Amino acid sequence: MRRYAYDWIVWAALLSVPAVVFWQIKTSLAEQEVASGGPLENAAIFPAIIGWVLVALCGIQAARLIWGRVGQASPLKRTPTTPAALMASALFVAFLLSLSWLGYYVAVPLLMVALMMLFGVRVFTALIFAAILTVAVAFIFEGLLNVVLPLGPWKFTLFG
Repeated sequence: MRRYAYDWIVWAALLSVPAVVFWQIKTSLAEQEVASGGPLENAAIFPAIIGWVLVALCGIQAARLIWGRVGQASPLKRTPTTPAALMASALFVAFLLSLSWLGYYVAVPLLMVALMMLFGVRVFTALIFAAILTVAVAFIFEGLLNVVLPLGPWKFTLFG
């Protein structure tokens, strides 16, 4: 177990994602009465499929860890990349916590710029790429897939 400590931590974190998905399906989506019916009425089908895929992948990874089929050990020791990894994790947590009240068009560029600068990209380049990626993803989800992204206090959207 100690030899693959980080792998088990990541495994547990990834396994928590489908747990939250299934919890949301049983509570929030069920309360809204959108967790049953056909594909057009059931908002839980796609999240459930992704959740089960993640459960299967976590099962495969657990078997690989138990049988020692992982190529490189990952003991709990500090490496040169540990601070950057912890900072990136903290940025993602802050992003997830702030997304609903900041909105997609504010939270995503802030996250992208912070991550790019963390990994050595210049500020101007980070701003340009963050803007391009934010608009491109918004176009795909809002424009093509008709998904409502978090609007934030300004109720701003480009393609919705």
